[in-house]
Amino acid sequence: MPGVVKKDQHIQIDLRTVGFGKERLDLRPTPANIKYAEDLRKEILAKIELGSFALADYFPDSPRVKNDAPSMTFGELFDEWLEVKGPELQHSTRDHYAQTLESYHFDALRQKRVNNFAYRDLKKLLGALPKNAKTFNNVASPFRMALEYGFRAKILKEALHDEIVSRKNPKPQPDPFKLDEAEHLLSKFKSDVARDYYEFAMFSGLRPSEQITLQWSRVDLRSGKVLVDQALTRGQVKGTKTGTAREVELTSRAMAVLERQRTRSQLQGQHVFLNEEGLPLTSTDSPLDSWWKPAMKLSGIRQRDARQTRHTFATVCLMAGITPAWAARQLGHSVEMFFRVYSRWIDGADKGAEHRKLDAYLSGATGSENGTKTGTEPSK
Repeated sequence: MPGVVKKDQHIQIDLRTVGFGKERLDLRPTPANIKYAEDLRKEILAKIELGSFALADYFPDSPRVKNDAPSMTFGELFDEWLEVKGPELQHSTRDHYAQTLESYHFDALRQKRVNNFAYRDLKKLLGALPKNAKTFNNVASPFRMALEYGFRAKILKEALHDEIVSRKNPKPQPDPFKLDEAEHLLSKFKSDVARDYYEFAMFSGLRPSEQITLQWSRVDLRSGKVLVDQALTRGQVKGTKTGTAREVELTSRAMAVLERQRTRSQLQGQHVFLNEEGLPLTSTDSPLDSWWKPAMKLSGIRQRDARQTRHTFATVCLMAGITPAWAARQLGHSVEMFFRVYSRWIDGADKGAEHRKLDAYLSGATGSENGTKTGTEPSK
């Protein structure tokens, strides 16, 4: 039969007419084995026509398997996607994606070939992911992007990525400290080093990842400003969360902290904030565990995490009558995001001033109108 070739002591199935090559069967060319090879070729041709053929299913040792997309495993797809996507990503983001795709959630999938994965398989996998919306989204997001890459690269036949929908994850609302609470909490830190670290956080508005890597070369004490252009995330220094640098005007409280820090760290090296041993902080966990949590327990104040220092700065700005646009610039937010996050405090910060302005305007306008009606009749 055409397509089945006797070759010395084995058989070859010729698939060149359908875009493949000659593939070896380690069978002696006996009549029975020739018949088996003919039937196998018919089966393969049928699968090729249906679009469900993967070379590795029939000839796993073929040198052509590596170039056959349907023979690719999901582990290989993940690696290829990370290699292609990597240059576009921050180091920490790429690490997060890689760790997620290497996690136990995808253990059963990584060795599975992409041509053996369909809608039902996807739904079963998604159903086994964590129910918490934030955790689900963190796990599913890189998987969805890898599937989309596979579909656009014509490795996957179906647009399965469209079936992965992010779950709504209502973000926790800001829970800032009132000014008197902040002062009370600061009094409970056991060392000046710890207290100054969190006093600066309360009254500068920097993100913890930005503060921990702040360097003296970015500080201008004469103008009272610092340049915020980097952050420490997952042990790597990178750009800020928004990817843009900003200049922060320091409050008098933040300035006072930096003046005290000069004797502690300016001659020690680059970093403004050091630990109790005079060494640079290597993660935001260290001050959180060593300084923040013990002070919170001693304070008797309702427990909150250290991220509220930034929210505290934002709301203190509003209660002091600062314009939202200025506060947003300090924090590195867009004005739209600032309004969305802090609208409740913006609404209450004017203490009725805007309402009084409107009433005054309406009263004046009404008085003029009444004067026209009841005053001296205009001359004709």
